[in-house]
This record gives sequence, structure tokens and C-alpha cells, in this order.
Amino acid sequence: MNKLKIGIITNGKFVDKYTYELAEWLKSNNKLFEFNCFISISKDKKNLKINKILKKILFKFIIFFENLILKFTKKHSDHLSKFNIKNIVRKEIKVNKTKEKKYDIKDLQNVKSEKFDILIRSCSNVLNKDFLNLSKYGIISFHHGDYAKFRGSPAGFWEVFKKEKSTGFMIQTINRRLDYGNILLEGFFQTKSFFLLNQAELYKKSNFYLKKILIDFSKNRKFLFLKKRKKGKVYETPKINNQVKYLFNTIKILTKKIFFKNYNFKLAKIEVNKIIDPIIVKNDKNKFLADPFLINHNDKIFCFAEEYDQIKKKGHIVFFDYSKKQSNKKIVLSENFHLSFPFIFKYKKDFFMCPETSDISEIRLYKSINFPFEWKYYKTIMKNINSADNIIFKHNNLWWLFTNIDRSNSGDFSNDFSIFYSKTNPLTNKWKSHPQNPILINSLFSRNAGMIIKKNKLIRISQVQGFDNYGEDINFNEIKLLNTKKYKEQLFKNKNYIKIKKRLNNPNIHHYSEINDNIIIDFKTN
Repeated sequence: MNKLKIGIITNGKFVDKYTYELAEWLKSNNKLFEFNCFISISKDKKNLKINKILKKILFKFIIFFENLILKFTKKHSDHLSKFNIKNIVRKEIKVNKTKEKKYDIKDLQNVKSEKFDILIRSCSNVLNKDFLNLSKYGIISFHHGDYAKFRGSPAGFWEVFKKEKSTGFMIQTINRRLDYGNILLEGFFQTKSFFLLNQAELYKKSNFYLKKILIDFSKNRKFLFLKKRKKGKVYETPKINNQVKYLFNTIKILTKKIFFKNYNFKLAKIEVNKIIDPIIVKNDKNKFLADPFLINHNDKIFCFAEEYDQIKKKGHIVFFDYSKKQSNKKIVLSENFHLSFPFIFKYKKDFFMCPETSDISEIRLYKSINFPFEWKYYKTIMKNINSADNIIFKHNNLWWLFTNIDRSNSGDFSNDFSIFYSKTNPLTNKWKSHPQNPILINSLFSRNAGMIIKKNKLIRISQVQGFDNYGEDINFNEIKLLNTKKYKEQLFKNKNYIKIKKRLNNPNIHHYSEINDNIIIDFKTN
């Protein structure tokens, strides 16, 4: 199959880090793509009124201030940096404007003569109809923001200002209506604490999915479009009073994060018939418990959980007898890296644990030598994968692995839900990726928070990430369809959970496990 010929439309040779990284990626994947030039057009000039100039100046101060924070924290410190794309590809096709402010016909013909398959819009200009027929399959463009709520700019600001739980993005093939072309993919990431951090995370994470679209298209030569939703309001640089309000709220949030940055989780044991009387499991000093799982063995119910050591800054796995009032915890698994989410399954006669081991970019299995006390490393079933909160179970004669993958290496596992399957056994290292992966790109539904298996009913519990708030709540999703081609789940209300939440008077529940009317949850405390 012929390579896809790709061109990038920019505002000159100096581009942002995300365009530069995309160009590097295209150049390095020369078996799939031909990338040998870029198209350069000058920015559209706007005549601003005095009041708009003033708000632009103040907003530049906000950007300057927040960029200093990024540099100080060394997180996205090069977010606003510019890079010379000619370090990657030398050839530049300039498209100039005539005195009539139209694009020069000869310049456009030069672009068309290159016979691009796809053009990628990475400029600030609204591209008119002259550009739409310059490539075989059209122009791909980002819309950074949930287009059903926030169109326009600045990308990532209004979600923070309005304290939205998630910040969206969309990838589209554009037509004459720039903000509402044919949608290829959309997703939602957790909204971060301040504008520039939110924008940097949005750009970094969404860049991966553009690469995925290009790879898929290179194999199939076909775009799959999503159903459109209603268009939202068009936003622009905030007014001065909104900028002042934003500054006040942001300083308040950042001050709280600096001086009150530690949080704790606690476990609560609940019987379905005694929801009014939950038992809180005590944490040891400088430690907290989270990610509890209940296991039934020999008519006894055991609880396995992460115990996080705030001094060592890592977790280990503990267990205790659920039925006893005094929960005498015992450490059963510890490594020199962080462990959490101790999901346990049985294969043949043996118990296996698949804890989170994202610190070493592996998915590992540990085998029980003397259940529940002793566990030993058994096998790595996936390498070079940044994944968290793995769930392994058997359904319809296949083994399934549910996981949350950090595909952008941003340290955030909250937005990507993916599925793998095995036709043989759960101990294999030859898991197959589900064709719908990623199943979800949504921080309100993606991250695993437990699993309930009752006879033939499968319920995946997922976390809800709040505005700059990890593990704000959970959802209950009944799996309606699960096979090697399709996956479908349906959200429903769990009456017991609603009662528990009301009884604890705490909305920040982030994990749930249930066996035989015995429930254990973790909830966040300040």
C-alpha cells in the first residue's frame, strides 16, 4: 500500500511544541507516511478596539504568571515555546495573500501540485473554501474544547473559569463551517487547577489521538464519522472583570494546594441490611487505605487493599479479615515501587493478583503461595505499557483485561478505558487489543473503580473525576455487550450506593467492592 502524503499548514516556520512533536512523529514513521514539506501562511490580522486591547494585555499577564508556575514546577515548562519546523523538514510552500486579501492562486496551485492525501491545520487562520480541495481526503483540524459548550478561545480557559469537571476536544475534517465539520473523534479530560496547565494537558493528550486517526486511516483508507451534537456558544478572550475573578479564584485554589496538598482515603465496611451503621476502618499514622477488594474463600470474606505510606510516597498491599470488627491488617505484598488496586482472580485452583504496577510500565501477575498471606511474582503479561487499575475476568469462554492507559505519558490514567482479550488463558503475554480501543476517552466514565460479577451480570464501576479533584464519585455501568468486536455498557443508579453516600455524607467515594451483600468502599477525607 502506498504511503500517505501528509502536509501541515502553519503560520510560518516557528511552531508550537505539539505541532513540532507531530512533525517529528510523521518523519520518523516513514513506512506509513510521506512528510517532506509544510505549507506556511501568514496570520489573519484583526483590528482591535481599545477595550479589547486592554483585556488582551491583562490576559497576557495571566499567561506570563501561569507560565512561570509551569517553569517552576517543571511540568509543561516548554508549553509556550516555539520550535523551528525546518529542523525536521526543509521544504516550505508559502501561500501569500493578494492586495484583495485573497490567497494567491499560483501559491494554491503549488500546494495542489504536491498531491497531498491529507493536510493538517496547525495555524490560527480560518481556512476558506480555496483550501478545501487542495488534498485528496481533506483537511484535519483540532477543536480544543467541548464544542457543545465552548467554541472559540482561549482553549482550556473557560472550563477552568466555570469549574467544569472535564475539558473536551474534537478532531474533525473541516468544511466551510470550521467549528462544525465532520467529527472523527472526541474525548474529555479532567479539568486542571489553572488555565495554562489545563491547556497544556489538553494539547499533549489530544495529540496522541490525532496520530491514532492517521495510523488507522493509513491502514483502511477510510474515515469513520461520529454523530454531531448541538453547537455551543462562541467564546473569546474574557472580559477584564472575569479575568480579575479568575485570578482571585486561581490564587485561592493554588494556595490551598500548596498548604493543604495531602489527602487521605478511608475504608468503610457496610452490610446491605445495615447501611445506617457503616464501620470505618482506622488508618495507621502517616498511612491511608484505598482500592479495597473483597474475596470469598472457604466461606470467609477477606479484604485486600492498597495501603499508601505518605512518608515513603508509595503503596503496598495489605489484607484483613472482613468479618472481624478489629481489622488487623497484614502486609502481603511490597515492592520497591508503588503498588495499588489489588485485583484478584482465580485460574484453575490458584489465586492470582494483578496490582497496579504503572511505576515500572508493566502489567504483572503475582501468585498466591499461601492464600491469603503469601504472594510471589509470577509473570509480566504486558511490557512497556503505562496502565493502571487492571481487571481480569472470564466471560463467554474468553478472558478479558480491562485497563486504563496513559497513552500520552502525562501521568494521568483517568481518561482512557481500553480492553484486551485472550482466547486461551489469563496468564498469557499475548493479549489482543479490542478493535474499539480506546473504548472511552472520558474522565467522567473511563477509570476503573471496581467490578461486580453476579452470575451472568457484569457491572463495571468507574470513577468520576471532578474539577481538579481526583476520585470525586463513582458510576455503575452494566455491561450489555462484550465480544471481540463490540462493547457496550449502560449507566444505572445503584440504590444501595445512594443510601451509603447519604449516610456517610461524603460525595468523594472513589472505589466500591461487593460480595454476598457485603460492601466496602473508600472515600476521600481532607
